[in-house]
Amino acid sequence: MQWLITLETEQDLIVTCRLMNVFRRKGLKIATLAMSARPDAFSMMAVLESPEADVDHIFNYIRCIEGVRSVTYYRHETSENAGFIFVDAGADSSRTADILKTFPESKLIFASHGKFLFEVPTESRRRTAQPDFAIPAILPFAFVKTTRSAPHLEMAVA
Repeated sequence: MQWLITLETEQDLIVTCRLMNVFRRKGLKIATLAMSARPDAFSMMAVLESPEADVDHIFNYIRCIEGVRSVTYYRHETSENAGFIFVDAGADSSRTADILKTFPESKLIFASHGKFLFEVPTESRRRTAQPDFAIPAILPFAFVKTTRSAPHLEMAVA
């Protein structure tokens, strides 16, 4: 199963090292990884592959790691339930511009080194034609759960 995880941690690289070690020990395949820094925190986004049965356990394990402030995970979803779109634009920002044209009300959640996560409002998804999800650089995801107490989804932008 392919899933996306966003994390906010203390600005201490040992927390990042612990997370990489968890990914390695749990046998997660990292399809893409992006990280950005703010004055008081690191934000990380990763598209991961693992057996579906392991995802809840890994989510709960990661949220208990010392220094992890919040964790949110999204399931790869190819239906209209996908309220988030991950774009791996690399150096080509036209893919991002296409998403913003297709879904003008979308909100940027995370951006780092050509990797973007957008929240696409339900109304916008119903009114407009869907982008070509067959393009490997554009992946739709559905929100599953978060450790945040309030639905504050914006993370750092690098």
